[in-house]
Amino acid sequence: MRVEWFENQDNVVYANIDEFADNFGKETGISDLRSKIEEFRANPVKEGLILRGKKRSALKLFIPDMVFDKHIDMGESVWIYIGESYPAYCLYWPQSEA
Repeated sequence: MRVEWFENQDNVVYANIDEFADNFGKETGISDLRSKIEEFRANPVKEGLILRGKKRSALKLFIPDMVFDKHIDMGESVWIYIGESYPAYCLYWPQSEA
């Protein structure tokens, strides 16, 4: 993972957790994706967390500001990385949940 790739807005999708998690969990075959994201958000680790789905898929939850030596836009939030062939998903929470 290269910080420059994440700084390129063409590679990033900003997604509301309420609209994203359930549908993406179904697409990847990762049951209860929302709760896994919430758990990682509450207890993040620098190296991130890899989740494997039932549909031959895997993704990495991470917080860019913990991984890279510089701050990026929304870098304090939880991101989902699947690989450079797919967009990265920067997750945000509605104000009432933030």
